[in-house]
Amino acid sequence: MPLLALLVAATVVGFEQLLHDQFGPLGVIGFLLITIGLKAKNVTVDSALTSMRAPRGTMGLASLIAGRRRAHLREEWAAVLAGDPENGRVLTAIAQLRLASGFLLASVRMRLHDVSAPLWVPVDWLLSVESRSNTVIAVLVGMQAVYIAGDGGPGALVAEVWEPCGIFGGALYMLFRWLRGVRGIELAAARSEESTPE
Repeated sequence: MPLLALLVAATVVGFEQLLHDQFGPLGVIGFLLITIGLKAKNVTVDSALTSMRAPRGTMGLASLIAGRRRAHLREEWAAVLAGDPENGRVLTAIAQLRLASGFLLASVRMRLHDVSAPLWVPVDWLLSVESRSNTVIAVLVGMQAVYIAGDGGPGALVAEVWEPCGIFGGALYMLFRWLRGVRGIELAAARSEESTPE
């Protein structure tokens, strides 16, 4: 089921990006209107139906994509589209359609996040302890050094290994540090030092 959801989400995002690249934002809006199923023959009736149903239909599609775990979002999104008529704040059809398109994009992102979350578990495990990260960096740099030495012989250990291995090791260290910041991971050693009373 997650694989099917990933394929559907990737197809939707890819097709939306293709439309956006070819026709711009109006192409995406036009496609949304077509998929909602507006088939009125009269142009004025069509535009009236578009202004009333398109944002609601797009919001419904967004809540469907978001899934059952986020069913509460449908009510929240409907309240946002309704505006605040008691205080005279009523959204235009274009503003509602923009908001509904944002809801649709947000729901696709939520689904992609749901599908990709299990893939981050081993990465988070690796990044949570500094010794694990350093071990992986050392193994990868060591493999690079063995490859260079195997290609150039023992003389390459002295002449050629240090610079590329140093650059690669530094880049890996910065990458792991950046990933810790992105994932919001604090090092286990730093947490244990903070927790011990002085």
